[in-house]
Amino acid sequence: PAGAPAGPPGLVCVGVMDFHGSNDERDRAEEIHRRYLDGTTRFVRALVEDGRPVRLLTGDELDRPVADAVLDAVDSPLVTVAETASLADLMKEMSAAETVVATRYHNLVCALKTGTPTLALSYSAKSDSLMARMGLGAYCHPARETDADRLLGQFRELERRSAELRRALAERNLDATRRVERQFAALTAALFPAADHAHTLREAP
Repeated sequence: PAGAPAGPPGLVCVGVMDFHGSNDERDRAEEIHRRYLDGTTRFVRALVEDGRPVRLLTGDELDRPVADAVLDAVDSPLVTVAETASLADLMKEMSAAETVVATRYHNLVCALKTGTPTLALSYSAKSDSLMARMGLGAYCHPARETDADRLLGQFRELERRSAELRRALAERNLDATRRVERQFAALTAALFPAADHAHTLREAP
């Protein structure tokens, strides 16, 4: 509420990935990985310098060494690594965050589903498309060219619009839920027309 005292700095969830680019970029895989890791580490360090607690998230066991590398490099009690064994665990972590920065596609889906303002370290067209569909197209950052300064600028702009974006995400998630329900109803009617007809008859006055 307006006029309320500011609380402690909000938690930021940062989803990391063992990212080396695509199969077509094998000749640059190590260079891409180093740039991604360096940019992510510098970004997390900048958040810590602002007093922000950071929770590192993984989406695959291959990602854990990346999380550990960031943890060791930043070397701050403000940075911790979440132990997540399921999508439900991931969503619980993201729901507690003020903002999420995600790389893996399923981490991105989970973050948006919780309605938490999200910045995508994007490596694929499907990530860009999902972000655009949720009204966050301006908050995609190329994972292959991770630039900590530019990422931080996008992050700060995202946070300035946090309340507005939370409302927009809630509306879009509701629309998506309704769309899925309509598709399911149409599918049920197509697959089980007799059952649907019987249900209609039972409900008739």
